Amino acid sequence: MVALRLKSFFGMAEEADEWEDRRVEPRSKVLLKGDAFPVEGYAALVVTNISRTGLAGESDTPLEVDAPLLFSVEGNKFHMGTVRWVKGRRFGLDMEDALGILGYENELDPGFLPTHQPRSRRHDVELHGRIAIAPRSVRVTIRDVSQSGLCIDTPVALIERQQVIVRLRDRPLILASVQWTGGGKVGVRTADRMETLRLVYAYE
Repeated sequence: MVALRLKSFFGMAEEADEWEDRRVEPRSKVLLKGDAFPVEGYAALVVTNISRTGLAGESDTPLEVDAPLLFSVEGNKFHMGTVRWVKGRRFGLDMEDALGILGYENELDPGFLPTHQPRSRRHDVELHGRIAIAPRSVRVTIRDVSQSGLCIDTPVALIERQQVIVRLRDRPLILASVQWTGGGKVGVRTADRMETLRLVYAYE
C-alpha cells in the first residue's frame, strides 16, 4: 500500500513537471493573494436590462440574495456582481459600472427633476450568456504566471480538468482549467492568454 501511495505521489509530481516543461511561454515568479471559485457547472442566462449600477436578468438556476454571482455574455470573459433580489426566474444584480463593463454608454435619464439626483438610464437588452455555478470560494496564493497558466497554492482539493475562476484584486476574472494537482498546489491552464506584466506587478 505504501509503495502504491509513493508511486502515485511521484507520478503526480512527474506529471506536474512535464506539464510545466511543456509551457512554451516563460514563467514569472510572483506572490499574489486571490480567490478561486471552483466551477460545478453552468446555467443559461438572459440579461434583460442594464444600468450603471447593475442589471436584471432571468435564469433557471436558484440564486440567493447577497450572494456573489459570476456570469459571462462574452465567451470566456466573466464578470462578478452581487444578487440584490430574486423573483422566480428573474433577478437583479448590483454591479459597479455595469454599463461600461458590458459596452454601453453611461448616460443619464433626461427625465429626472432638477431637485432629484440623476438616475442612470436603463437599457433594455437581450443578451444571452451563462452563469458559473460556484457556490463557494477559497483563498489562494499565485506562485507563478505565464501567458497560458498559473501555479496556485490552494487549501482545498481540486480535480483535474475542473474549471475554476480566479479573482485577483482590481484585475479581470480569469477562467482556467486544472491540469495537474499535487503537494497542495495546482497548475491551471487559462482559457485565454494573459498579459503577464499586469499580474507580475499587481499589488496585494
